[in-house]
Amino acid sequence: MFNITVGLIGESSMKTGTLASREIAIGRDPANDLVLDNGSVSRTHCRLVAIEGATIVLDEGSKNGTWLNGRPVAHPCVLKFEDELVIGPYVLRVQSLVGRGLSTAPQELGVRPYPGPSQESGEARENTVVSRGLSTLEERRQALRWLMLEQGPNPRFDEVLRAALKDSDLEVRMTAVLATARLRARDVLPALQSSDLPTLLQEVDEPRERRFLEALWQGVIRYLQERRHPGDSVPGRDPLKPLWKLLAGELEVSDPASMLLYSLTTALSMGKMPRQLPPGVVQQDGRFYLERSGLPLRWIAPVEHLLGANPVRRVTSPGFFVAQIPVDRRLAKWVGNPQPTRVELDHEQVWLGSFKEAERLCEELSKIENAHIRLPSADEWEMAARGTDGRRYPWGNLPQEDWEECASPWGVEYLVGDVPEWTLEHETGAQLLRGGVEARTWVRHPVYEGEEEFAAALRPVIPGV
Repeated sequence: MFNITVGLIGESSMKTGTLASREIAIGRDPANDLVLDNGSVSRTHCRLVAIEGATIVLDEGSKNGTWLNGRPVAHPCVLKFEDELVIGPYVLRVQSLVGRGLSTAPQELGVRPYPGPSQESGEARENTVVSRGLSTLEERRQALRWLMLEQGPNPRFDEVLRAALKDSDLEVRMTAVLATARLRARDVLPALQSSDLPTLLQEVDEPRERRFLEALWQGVIRYLQERRHPGDSVPGRDPLKPLWKLLAGELEVSDPASMLLYSLTTALSMGKMPRQLPPGVVQQDGRFYLERSGLPLRWIAPVEHLLGANPVRRVTSPGFFVAQIPVDRRLAKWVGNPQPTRVELDHEQVWLGSFKEAERLCEELSKIENAHIRLPSADEWEMAARGTDGRRYPWGNLPQEDWEECASPWGVEYLVGDVPEWTLEHETGAQLLRGGVEARTWVRHPVYEGEEEFAAALRPVIPGV
């Protein structure tokens, strides 16, 4: 069920109404659910598919393309509440009403002014999906994971899966492999069998992991050929046990292998925006900053995260703000002599200091900003880096060329690959280093006696209210 606002580009009047269907076709043909009568619109231009928690837009090979926020829809994309969909001369705003307990009776389209950003309700902003700042690559991965919430095969998705099995990104391909199995899309089996996935797997440095991923691919093929069923017993140790558990709907996340499958098949959770800002934090143009210094912040919503690797823990974030980038030398200098103007930050000039110096810098910045600014706990750092899907690295689960430029799902940047960062276990006083050359999000390095003067970076947090 969709609430759709439609209007012509450049005009202020819009038509709004509700279409009571989980999947709607949009195009020029009168047989479509939503008819846009214009020569630049294809007969069936695109489709919208609503699943629990998300809307996916699929272009149907239209002549002039479907455009989402100024970009062509070349692959299935997650459509978010504030997004703008352009089809020919029409601009659309779409809200999925699936799972909201609303009436399914269709309403006649009426006319009302097109709402600008300032007119959107607080509730609409609060329900914004966490992935609104994700890269196009991450959106491709997430779209496949949303598709897996569907029950059984859907011919509309077969072409999506075939295209994903040819994607240049290894993680998109592995997600497509598992999606093909979860959806039991047997018509996609020939594309799966002819995939050059084993060649792409050579990008994986660790031989054991490379063999496991190739075994997953082969296991899915056997499953679709009905040569193997999730309930079959196998003598001895079965390395694909997590796969059979996944397909049976019984996956238990308990080790790195099951965590990988969980992460490759689980879409990022939505997170509500904060209802109230703590002292010292301001919001400008939809982004958060420390009021005086201008340090950019990211909000870590109060939702469940998977932490650790073996064992895995489920921990719910209390809701907090974290610095988008580590404190740099310019900001550290500004703290010593605060100025009315904000600092122009440079992430390449990272401030490095001892643990005590990092704590002192937090205290001084707290006084200047009139805010509660402190070191993150190890769990808070991991939540900021890992997101809600338990991913191995901030950018995902598998090798990626531009990983250094990729933010975490929450939009936190430069977490790994450079220098480690200070964290503090506030209950025990234990000092831990996170990140740096160790890219795995769950790895923690204790600081032992005599190492307190080690120089590391500072990424402060501000608790929510």
